[in-house]
Amino acid sequence: MAIEYMSNISITFNPISSQQRGFVESKAPRVLFSGAFGAGKSIALCTKALQLSRDYPGNFGLICRKVRATLAQTTIKTFLELVCPRELISNYNKSEGLVTLHNGSQILFGGLDDPLKLGSLNLGWAGIDEAIESTEDDWRMLEGRLRLINVPHQIFAATNPGPQAHYLYRYFFTERKGEVYQSGTMDNIRLPDDYKDRVQEFEGVYYDRYVLGRWVGLEGLVYDSFDEKTCVISRFKIDDDAHKDWPVYAGHDFGGSNPAAMFYIQDPATGYFYAFAEYLPGSGRSTYQHVLEFKRITGGHNVIKRIGGSHQEQGWRNDYTSQGWPIQEPKEQVRAVDVGIQRVYGQHKLNKVFVFSDLKEYLREKLSYMYQVKDGVTTDEIEGKSRFHLMDSERYILSDFTPETATVSNKSKVTHGW
Repeated sequence: MAIEYMSNISITFNPISSQQRGFVESKAPRVLFSGAFGAGKSIALCTKALQLSRDYPGNFGLICRKVRATLAQTTIKTFLELVCPRELISNYNKSEGLVTLHNGSQILFGGLDDPLKLGSLNLGWAGIDEAIESTEDDWRMLEGRLRLINVPHQIFAATNPGPQAHYLYRYFFTERKGEVYQSGTMDNIRLPDDYKDRVQEFEGVYYDRYVLGRWVGLEGLVYDSFDEKTCVISRFKIDDDAHKDWPVYAGHDFGGSNPAAMFYIQDPATGYFYAFAEYLPGSGRSTYQHVLEFKRITGGHNVIKRIGGSHQEQGWRNDYTSQGWPIQEPKEQVRAVDVGIQRVYGQHKLNKVFVFSDLKEYLREKLSYMYQVKDGVTTDEIEGKSRFHLMDSERYILSDFTPETATVSNKSKVTHGW
């Protein structure tokens, strides 16, 4: 559809799906665009924002994400490079994140992590990108800011699907508080064929959410105790003075074709672990090159432990040690896969492991790590276990710690102190 913004300027928005078009054109007070990978969520959100700013001169709206620091290379880049013609902009204050159009409308880019600043705004509309990161309090706060006079008020969001326990599912699917538009990856006919082939290899909940675009929970997963709503968090700085004394731990999975590693930093005051880096480079690097990258990732921090590999893989440990990265063998009592899984399960049960939301490969593995089902019965065998190198890396290091008393499955418990 062609959208004219000034008498001599127009752009054409070519929606990739009817769902994307419906979201942009919706006049409902609350609107959600729930899309899988490649569904054009951010483009739709930015186009809707620009249309409201064009249709109502002098309008003032907010495009936000949970953390302001994540906007520059994501939503702002999409808006300026793919959606809004530069001819429409009379001024762009980069430090403030404020775009002013020639018709007097303004678009502010901000973070929900600055509620004091947002609390003083008088908005005509608000749009939340990656809304799965937001909370119900965030949504309510923004609705309370929709008070600009002489314009219609609308709050809208774009997001990947999540668990049905999320407030967005309750708002839009259970309570039907607004309009919702859903789109899967394959709805976008413009995606390259090789991209479609890759995402078809996803499995489990990860496939359901990020390819099919479904809101599904964690049923059938090995780590169904992992509360992603609570424990998947936005990245924070770990190389500043406040965190320089926090210890770092590394878990490793060996192999020439698929070496892997997970890195965790621990808050000494709470005992909580924060997964801050994943390493899954594929083949082609030497042990020396791996070690250089490990030292770069952990630079400035005290690495307390490096653990990885089976009992039979001492050769790999010796190789890494010779390059200046000594790795310990896992303790005998947790070498068994099921024992290690139970320990990690228990830590997830207690919400002691937090994961930065940009660790995409880790989250893909976590949400695809499933037990085999044979003849309708769930077994103790992991489906395609050899493909989950980050899960092995995590198990090697985190099973070195014993969670507090917690029910860790319907089969067993761990009852040791932290």
